[in-house]
Amino acid sequence: MTEYWFARYTPNPLPQLQGRGIVPLNWKGRAAIASFGLAMVGGGALFLFFGLRDQMIIGIPIFIVCAIAGASFFIWASVAKTDPVKSIYDYRPEMKRPARPPR
Repeated sequence: MTEYWFARYTPNPLPQLQGRGIVPLNWKGRAAIASFGLAMVGGGALFLFFGLRDQMIIGIPIFIVCAIAGASFFIWASVAKTDPVKSIYDYRPEMKRPARPPR
């Protein structure tokens, strides 16, 4: 059985509107989102670093590689690890944590 990282926000019976909006289900989904953000911020920081040292010829390709790597991973994860049938509302009862016993 495939472990899904994301669920659709709302179920939609129309195939052309089926992929609109995803919600992370577990830490792996949140890590995929964070890695995309980290790749963009890291690439931008390196671009700024090399830009301030007048080495734009190095900074531009580094930013492009970081942006493509982060976006590629996120797009792969959102396509391959999204539940095609159930929405986030179907997972909510499963995600409820049991109440802590009284002390």
